[in-house]
Amino acid sequence: MGDKEEKKYGYDLTSQQFGPLWKYVSRDEVTNVDWDSGQLWIKCANHIRQRVEDPEITEEFIERFSLLVSNHASSPFNRMDDILSAETEQLRLTFVHEAFAVSGRSMSIRKSLPRLRFTPKEAVREGYCQARTLQLLVNCVWSGFNFVFCGEPGQGKTEAAKFFSSYIRPHEKVITVEDLREWHYHTINPHKDCIEFKVQGEREYEKAVSVALRMNPGWLMIAETRSREVRYLLESWSNGVSCMTTLHVDDVRRIPDRILNMLESRQDAGRLVNQIYADVGIGILLRELEKPDGTTVHRIWQGCFYFRREEENGCILFLEDGVLHEERIPEFIREKIRRESGQQDIFCNPTAGI
Repeated sequence: MGDKEEKKYGYDLTSQQFGPLWKYVSRDEVTNVDWDSGQLWIKCANHIRQRVEDPEITEEFIERFSLLVSNHASSPFNRMDDILSAETEQLRLTFVHEAFAVSGRSMSIRKSLPRLRFTPKEAVREGYCQARTLQLLVNCVWSGFNFVFCGEPGQGKTEAAKFFSSYIRPHEKVITVEDLREWHYHTINPHKDCIEFKVQGEREYEKAVSVALRMNPGWLMIAETRSREVRYLLESWSNGVSCMTTLHVDDVRRIPDRILNMLESRQDAGRLVNQIYADVGIGILLRELEKPDGTTVHRIWQGCFYFRREEENGCILFLEDGVLHEERIPEFIREKIRRESGQQDIFCNPTAGI
């Protein structure tokens, strides 16, 4: 693969500069490449993380490669500046200096491809979700529900958000706000209306959300909500803009508490809780399960509707352990989906692609 083609695919560094790492980062199925305590670990889509013996990748090579990335990114990396972060269109590279990591210099490369990792047919065939679950969620996208995709690191939150965002209708403007490029919304959906904001630091998050709300978006996609970003998430909800985001939490029923705990101040906490239940919409938990043959599968494991109705906050777990419980969805939610999506059968959408 020549330098021009490598640049086109967003690797930025050439195959020669990646050296023996190229055989891993250039493979589409590889999602993570880590060097920890003198060991190389590779994670592929649908496979458990495995240690790899590669005599070409040594402590000396990692040291040279980290300095090469440091120079390429024009970012210092030494005993004083002991964390190095760099990115290309598809890769996020993080190095930790041995002055900070007593186990030795460490490296983490995470890949996010500018395409969907599975089709709707594959999602159903491989057990990612049931067909009626998929069509229900597509109708919820059409209805403008806010989506919070949650789970532990590496469970497929971002890929789920990318997948369901592809069902946003073409006439609805989408604005993405992220500090590291992972959504790739415009590349995946080239004929849809989209603006992509890349931010650095909390102030730019505030600026990006403020600007976005003045540009009449139909949807706002905010990358991983980790801490103070949650303020801007609540602001977008309160302005009636539909939103997708990801969150680290291990149960959809804990999403409201997690959001509340991330706020800097709990002043007027009761009002905030009410707002969260009224605005969240849908929580989706992703899980990675290991199969007997050693491969893994990502699944939509939990799904929950949130609501505030007659001065009461409610949470309905309509999807549990990957199984859809249609009977749990109350009529007032069904009616909202029918009204907003235009689909009389909430478990059927002809554009779902299955």
